[in-house]
Amino acid sequence: MAGTDGEQLRDILSKRYWLVEALSEKPKTKPELVDELESSRSTINRAIDELLDVGCVEPMQPTRQQFQLTMAGQAALQFHRDYRAETERIQTNTALLNTLPADSLDKAFLAEADVYSSVRTPDIAHQPGTEPLEEANRMIGTAPVVQREYFDNFMGRLQEGGFELELILESSLVEAIEQSYEDEFAALMGFDTVIAYVTEEPLPYALWVIEQTTSEYAGITLYEDGGLKGTIVNDTDTAIAWTRNQYAEYREAASKFTQF
Repeated sequence: MAGTDGEQLRDILSKRYWLVEALSEKPKTKPELVDELESSRSTINRAIDELLDVGCVEPMQPTRQQFQLTMAGQAALQFHRDYRAETERIQTNTALLNTLPADSLDKAFLAEADVYSSVRTPDIAHQPGTEPLEEANRMIGTAPVVQREYFDNFMGRLQEGGFELELILESSLVEAIEQSYEDEFAALMGFDTVIAYVTEEPLPYALWVIEQTTSEYAGITLYEDGGLKGTIVNDTDTAIAWTRNQYAEYREAASKFTQF
């Protein structure tokens, strides 16, 4: 079978994944694989031959009757498991991800990210932002939407001390805050460690970075019609760097908030 740039390995691994999984714990003979997988001997023979061809399995000495995964086979299995897990996660969260405007999120942010969303229990989407906040030293973020509990969470952390907060607000959100949460916002801005900016640019989602003593978390909180839709969190260096760059662009275009 011809193939370049991993095409042959991808095709065979996708087609014969079930047999590679069957060999993941211990070596087995072809008859054992026939019984375990309830496949015909000819199917097992073809699968073994194809996996031998790409170096994912090898016969064990001295009898060569048992087959085991090679180191390459073990690595390929783990990559394929990760791929399957990622695609299953995307399928589960298709509705949430499709609320994002096209090209508004770098694919690097989604790699290895955790997605929190639940229609029946929407509080689950709050947890990934509120839990790291409890041990945060600093948080920067954009805000297209505000809810009362956000003030409660920030005030609680600010009153404990050792916490800095920097926010970029949509101009239309500032008007809404003035009408509904003027006192709460004034109390928040009363802390020396809080600074706010205002942007005329529409924000497609809330973008944030939470800094702790030894950890950092980047997050995106998605809203639809003012309601919380879900949260995506990633602690990889690549995702954090992308989030910081996006935030810096928003801040560059924003002006410092002074008063209503």
